[in-house]
Amino acid sequence: MKTYSYILIIAFTTLFWSCSEDFLEVAPKDQLSDATFWQTENDADLALAGAYGTQKLSAFPNFYRWNERSTAWESMWNINFMDLMTDNGFSQYIWDGVKTAGNGQLNPADRNMHNFFKYNRITKYNTFLENIDRVTMDEAKKNRYKAEVRFLRAYDYFKKVMWYGDVPLVTNSIADPRDANLSRDPRSEVVAFILKELGEIASDLPAQNAIESGGHVTRGAALALKARLELYEGMFAEAMVDARAVMDMGVYELYEDGPMAYYEMFLPENEGVNEETILAIEHIQNEFPSVAWQHLLPAQEGGWSSICAAQSIVDAYETLDGKTIDDPTSGYDPDKPFENRDPRLDMTILHAGSSWNGRFFNPISQFLDDAETIPNPDFYNAASASRSGYNVYKYTKPVPTADLRNGDANTIVFRLGEMLLTYAEAAIESNQITGEVYDALDRLRIRAGMPPVDRAVYNSQDKMRELVRRERRVELAFEGLRHYDIKRWDIGQEVLNGPLYGTRGGDVDPNTGEVTLNNDQVVLEERVFIPSRNYLLPIPQAEMDANPNMVQNPGY
Repeated sequence: MKTYSYILIIAFTTLFWSCSEDFLEVAPKDQLSDATFWQTENDADLALAGAYGTQKLSAFPNFYRWNERSTAWESMWNINFMDLMTDNGFSQYIWDGVKTAGNGQLNPADRNMHNFFKYNRITKYNTFLENIDRVTMDEAKKNRYKAEVRFLRAYDYFKKVMWYGDVPLVTNSIADPRDANLSRDPRSEVVAFILKELGEIASDLPAQNAIESGGHVTRGAALALKARLELYEGMFAEAMVDARAVMDMGVYELYEDGPMAYYEMFLPENEGVNEETILAIEHIQNEFPSVAWQHLLPAQEGGWSSICAAQSIVDAYETLDGKTIDDPTSGYDPDKPFENRDPRLDMTILHAGSSWNGRFFNPISQFLDDAETIPNPDFYNAASASRSGYNVYKYTKPVPTADLRNGDANTIVFRLGEMLLTYAEAAIESNQITGEVYDALDRLRIRAGMPPVDRAVYNSQDKMRELVRRERRVELAFEGLRHYDIKRWDIGQEVLNGPLYGTRGGDVDPNTGEVTLNNDQVVLEERVFIPSRNYLLPIPQAEMDANPNMVQNPGY
């Protein structure tokens, strides 16, 4: 059940949390009146709603980006689009904001990826925490509210250190803007702050899944973010402990309702029974809608195909017997590449021959008739069609045109499946490969319709590392985590250099769905990756110009 009152959120954030366009805006422009606010429990409720924030509507197609038009703690844009900066996907529209970050051409003056550096959310979180104690209310409830906002602040700083490295660590309101020309604090100090905050607040938060919490931060969310960051930092023992605590909390269960469970857990009609979700961005039609369907769906359904999958992610899925496609014993046929594959491939990506909305999906034929008189709107080179020939099926379903930008599907930020993978990887890197590690991976594989891990093949740390990295990629595809994984595994030069490919050309039989491929392969773009530069985003040029104490990231 979606419990936020978004009308109140909109009203509150518009009234109190207005911020300037400056990037490092840490001095609130609107001071809350002592006489009119921070007096009653209702004030605290409104302030908490404002902390979670909302999205400001805009005429632009990317209005749900985490940017100056948004006060929300997180956005579907950051989850759905982030894989387009990686070998998983491709962004065909420059205005979607990730194209130059994906191909290595991003520069400090490019505004598209600079919104992570804004401090408007940090300002409102600090203001909340400095004033909430003035409200007379139940202390346990007040402590929970504080914990929720401290989580939101920690999450914001998590994103900042992931994208920029060293960033100013601001934990108090700054009244005089002249004091806001802050220098960057070491990444290690910001990471330590995040982990300390998450460890301290966990006990003040309830142990609830997303159904029970109604979109509020929970103990599981705090520990899930802590485990994610610990894994990224190579703190494997700590990551095992925190991931295990989430797994053993007793409120989360893998969504395993039938053979299509992996796909169906992302659909709005199953949110009331999906106990796998730890924390999600909650959407309500008309009040707080999602525009994900507009960006994901094929052209024939009125979608823009903004989010294109690349050939590389298609090739990452194992064959149905648990072997990689480069294994000569796997039975993989490159001319029938979608047959006998990990079922998660068909539940994640729309490809040539996919059964979809009463037809066989056909992105490789230019025309729909033999006489070549009826253009195919899904042809990879047609307007609003996926340039790669691969749309993302995950998160989507056929919907009325009116719902394309008015969706009610929640965007999952943390789920139990990630914690199983976190636990497994941390244990593998610690060389503690026990039966519990295999069991964690098997739970996800069996849920998807794959065989358990072959213990005879995956019997060493190196082989298990290879497996868990592949499992993370396919299980968490297009959930916004691949770029972080590439960075921490230091494989950017290997996977983000050179040509990025889409589908091969050919034809799809409209009656049977049989796919015939030729040797022409779509080349989407040439990418350049320089490790000393491209693992971090540039500090925005506007901030460099305004703040004499700011130092640019290397290579920019």
